[in-house]
Amino acid sequence: MNLERFADGHLISAVAERSRVSLVLEAYADYRRVPGEVSVVEVFELSADPGELVMAEPPDAAHCVEEPASWEHDGLVTVEFFAPLRIRVTAAAFELARLRTERRVVLPEPSANACTFDLAEVPPLGPDVVWRTLGGPAGTPADPDGWFLQRRDRLANSRTGVFCATSADRVTFERHDADDDLWRAVRLSGRHAGRVWSGNCVFRPGDWVEWVRTGALPPVDRLRQ
Repeated sequence: MNLERFADGHLISAVAERSRVSLVLEAYADYRRVPGEVSVVEVFELSADPGELVMAEPPDAAHCVEEPASWEHDGLVTVEFFAPLRIRVTAAAFELARLRTERRVVLPEPSANACTFDLAEVPPLGPDVVWRTLGGPAGTPADPDGWFLQRRDRLANSRTGVFCATSADRVTFERHDADDDLWRAVRLSGRHAGRVWSGNCVFRPGDWVEWVRTGALPPVDRLRQ
C-alpha cells in the first residue's frame, strides 16, 4: 500500500468501533503557504473491518504526518503513522476511500519563537543585554552569527538565550532560554528593519510592532511578499 501521499498531510482521527477501524487522513493536492492563497486538500478514509488499532494517544490533527509506512507479514498488512506518536493498524485488508476535496484559504501564522529582519546590524538592546557564545561569558562578537543575546544576570544559570543567525543583510532570531521581556525587546527591534519575516508572513515594520505589542494582524494583503 502506497501511503506516501499522506507524508506532510494530517491524520485527523483514528477510531475503533467494535471490529472496524477508521482513520481520516488529509493529503494536499495543491499546497500553498502564502496568507490569502487557497490550498486544495483531499480527505480520505482508510478503514479495515476487522482491524486492530494500537496507539498511545489520539493523533494531533495539527501535526504533520511523519513516516507513513506499510508492510505485510503472515498474511496481514500493518500501516503505521507518526502523528506525532506511533499509530498502527493491522488487518487482512484495507479500503481507501476519498471522502471529499476541500479548498482552504491559507491563514496568517506568524511564529511565536522566530523572526527574520533585513538589518545590516543588530541594534543595542540596553546595558543589561549582552552577547555570549553557547555557555560562555559576555563578549563582543565581530560577527554575531551563532551567538546568543542574554541578560547579564542570567549568564551563570543559562547556557543560551536568543540565538542569532546572519545571512547577507538578514538577521534571524530564535528564542531558546529567554524571558518574555528580552524576547519582546528583540522582536521590537524589528521596527528598524525594512521588512520582517515570521512564519508564513512578511510584515511591514509598523505592522510587526503592532502585532508584537497587541497581537493584532494587519489585512492579509499586507502580509505577503
